[in-house]
Amino acid sequence: MEADKVDIFLLANESKFPEYEIPINKLLNLTPDKEAILENTRFKSPGKLFLLSFFFGMIGLDRFLIGDWKKGIGKLLTAGGLALWWIADWFLITGATKRYNMNKLMKVLS
Repeated sequence: MEADKVDIFLLANESKFPEYEIPINKLLNLTPDKEAILENTRFKSPGKLFLLSFFFGMIGLDRFLIGDWKKGIGKLLTAGGLALWWIADWFLITGATKRYNMNKLMKVLS
């Protein structure tokens, strides 16, 4: 991947990953097939997931969307952990979303 494409990728997706963890050296050395896969990969927006968590977190929708099925089912069955877990996720879901995106990126890069 060319340096210009890496810059465009970082500008478009920087807020979707944990700070200082994007492996730029791996992005610069992508093969054309992995580059095509990365261009078609969509990452979750932490801001949108926060809003979903605020409005639908009581039923675990936020956790289901980032692939955390066990916690999603737990929230669904306990009404968001009697609302305590639901409220705690307002503070935790953006970080969980960024980790989900980083794991997805690392799968593409490996």
